[in-house]
Amino acid sequence: MPTLLQDSYALRVEPTGGFRLLDWGSEMSPQDALDADQVRCVDLTTRLIMWTDEWAFPLGHPDNGPAIELLHTYRAMPYKVSGLAVFTGTTTSGGSVLGLTEDQALVLIDRFFSRHRDIPRPRR
Repeated sequence: MPTLLQDSYALRVEPTGGFRLLDWGSEMSPQDALDADQVRCVDLTTRLIMWTDEWAFPLGHPDNGPAIELLHTYRAMPYKVSGLAVFTGTTTSGGSVLGLTEDQALVLIDRFFSRHRDIPRPRR
């Protein structure tokens, strides 16, 4: 089981587009957050991991468009994500999963909503 190393959170992303900030306590694990027995981790950066339910696609859970879009902001070719997704910090050498700060979680949400924002360009 992960150990609480700081006041931290996880960001849960629903296939419907809902975002939920979860308290990442000493008893929380990706399996708990996803309500799944087998989970897959996708390292996005040295400080960010996306967790998904290993059985969501075979069981016919809906595609998670928001998680796919977030994944696309970190990788050029994202893969299919079905069911719930949870974003946390990285893992320690002891196997503990670090949470996100509230600011880090809010940056993820902002990154999702600003992914198609037009960047101002000089007029010709």
